[in-house]
Amino acid sequence: MIESNDTRAERISESGSPVAAPLDVRAGDAASAAGRAFLLREFGDEQNIREAMRKPGRPPRSAAASGTSPTVRGRVPQTDYEKLSAIRATTGKTESELVREGIAMVIGRYSTHTDVA
Repeated sequence: MIESNDTRAERISESGSPVAAPLDVRAGDAASAAGRAFLLREFGDEQNIREAMRKPGRPPRSAAASGTSPTVRGRVPQTDYEKLSAIRATTGKTESELVREGIAMVIGRYSTHTDVA
C-alpha cells in the first residue's frame, strides 16, 4: 500500500521518529564538482548534457533570424485596441503575432495591384 503524503508528513513529524543524519553533504566548489561529475556519469558527455538541459518547445522565431527584425509602430484608436485585446484573449496569440497576421492580410490585399510586388 502506498503511503499518502498526509500520513507520511504526520509520521515524520512525530518526535519519536528517528531522522537519519545526512550523508556526504557538500557546498560551494565541492558541490559544483560533484554535480558536474554526476551529470557526466548520467549523460556521458557535454553535448548530451546540453541537449538534456535545453529548454523544451520550439525555439523562438528570433533564433533562426540573423540580426534584428524591422519594427513597425503605429497608433490605433482605443476601441480598436480593445478589440485587438479581446482577440488576443480569445485566440491566445500575442499582439505581435496578430499584427504580423494583419500586415500579411494587407500585403495580400494590395499585392494584386501592379505597383506592389
